[in-house]
Amino acid sequence: MTIAVTGPFASGKSTFVRMLGDLGAHTASADGIVHDLLRWNTEAIEEIAERFGGEVLGEEGVDRKALGRVVFGDPAKLTELEGILHPLVHDETDRLMSFCCCEVFVVEIPLLFEAGRGEDFDHTVAVIVPAERQRAWAAERGVDGDTLRAIEVRQLPPGEKANRADVVVENDGDLDRLKEKAGELWARVSGEKSSEGGDEKRT
Repeated sequence: MTIAVTGPFASGKSTFVRMLGDLGAHTASADGIVHDLLRWNTEAIEEIAERFGGEVLGEEGVDRKALGRVVFGDPAKLTELEGILHPLVHDETDRLMSFCCCEVFVVEIPLLFEAGRGEDFDHTVAVIVPAERQRAWAAERGVDGDTLRAIEVRQLPPGEKANRADVVVENDGDLDRLKEKAGELWARVSGEKSSEGGDEKRT
């Protein structure tokens, strides 16, 4: 069984995926795949250096901070970068799923629906967070309001992500409550249970 977890920036989706991993799922993340691509993938490294200049290179592959200074704030360059990385992330995600011998594979994909991948998984989950909590968590990561808005412009609104997802996890409590919701989802998908009704979408 394959599950894709998405949600807005600073919504707690990475934490939710880790909790599913603690319950027995094999987990991966699109951000983690990008990190490996920028460090090890010769094809990606060479193309990025050619398009954005040698100053984005570091001691090992692409320097993410240097690349960020070039592309963030420039929608055209960011779109160009995504055009390089997204097909590689797509292929690597599929490779990981095909070689996984586990019963449940969970991958975190922030741009799941934006990339048109919603139908590629058995279940899709949107982790949604109250706006004030999101802003506070973003600030803890050093992301100010302007940067957060720039990130959000490139994503579907949280409500649209929720509408498209099979399951919506409202991250409006503490970590113990989120862990409970991870357990509820795990119980739902274990044993190929498919009792999803309209009133059961939110957890």
